[in-house]
Amino acid sequence: MKRILIIVIAVVFSSFVKTNAAPANNFQYDGGGIFYSALAPYGTWIELNDGVVVWRPLHLQVGWVPYRNGQWIWTSDGWYWDSYDPFGYIVFHYGRWYYDNYYGWIWVPDNVWAPAWVQWRYDNDYIGWAPLPPYASFSIGIGIHFTHNYVTPYRYWHFVRYRYMCDSHVYNYFAPEREKYRIYSVTRFRTNYGYSNGRVINRGVNVDFVRQRGGSRIVERSIERVDNPRNTGFGRGNVVRAYIPPKEQISRENFRNQDIRRGIKPSSLDISRVEIGRNSGLRREVNNSRDNQIRRQENINRPNREVAPRNNSREIYRPQERRNEAPQIRKESNRNYRNDRIENNNGNRNTKPEVRRESQPRRAPEVRRAPETRRESRGNSNRNDKRESNNNRRR
Repeated sequence: MKRILIIVIAVVFSSFVKTNAAPANNFQYDGGGIFYSALAPYGTWIELNDGVVVWRPLHLQVGWVPYRNGQWIWTSDGWYWDSYDPFGYIVFHYGRWYYDNYYGWIWVPDNVWAPAWVQWRYDNDYIGWAPLPPYASFSIGIGIHFTHNYVTPYRYWHFVRYRYMCDSHVYNYFAPEREKYRIYSVTRFRTNYGYSNGRVINRGVNVDFVRQRGGSRIVERSIERVDNPRNTGFGRGNVVRAYIPPKEQISRENFRNQDIRRGIKPSSLDISRVEIGRNSGLRREVNNSRDNQIRRQENINRPNREVAPRNNSREIYRPQERRNEAPQIRKESNRNYRNDRIENNNGNRNTKPEVRRESQPRRAPEVRRAPETRRESRGNSNRNDKRESNNNRRR
């Protein structure tokens, strides 16, 4: 009887494990979210200040920069970046890239898809691109607008000649680092994004100009939406398959009980200027921890900046913490006021200084004059001496 009971329990337990075990697939879109579960094997999710969650890639080659390993394809939606990185089907078509002084390259997620989120520079010889920063926001009527005066450094740009732009190994033809600054300084800046049929269009540099300068044949392809990232790439005919999930699935990001690390140091990214990702459900709610409460209390107690009155009145402007004190009376004509003020402050600083007032005005001191002396002329003195000497002789 015991053996039968043990066998029944073992069978039930084995069936329960099989039904609840997750299949061996790296792209299972569970409660963890589409982006989280797909990017977790290739990097680390980090929570910065204000509850913003970003992703940092790991195990990259030296000198890696976004939009390096891949190929440019001209499509009906503009310039499409076909990435060779295993995580490229997400991070190069959603969100923005930023190089942090401490964390390195970090990716700020967003739920708006585009063929590529890049900025362009070009002249008659070279064409270049660089990742758009998180300060670059897209709107249907305006296109790309920047919420912060940020300029991407020239070392994060890729420059090639026109004939190599659509090459499948374009990274082999990048301009060397020593020439980037020269090319950057002579090229013109361009971002040309539009919106059509519910999709973002990345027109960038005019394809006819690229064909003319490069002297190569560029075929236009159409984009086909797929729901499985393993099916991305080239399809039959002139078709490119892109993974574009519905926004409802992207907005269901749930970071609870997930391996998200807190940032050790504050990021150099000004999160208050970042508009992307605010309405996509990709921001984690800040926990009501003691540190956050202290931080909020410090912001509340921080004194507001006061502005002096602009009128022409003679009212003396004083800071807020000194308005309740008694006004100080200054009289430069009283010479003893300074000594009295020092003695009064040493005895009791909160009392008003006493001012001595004399009933009678002070008299000006008398000026002593030197006594007057009479001086006789030399001629008279000589005459008198002669007279006395003559008198003495007569006697």
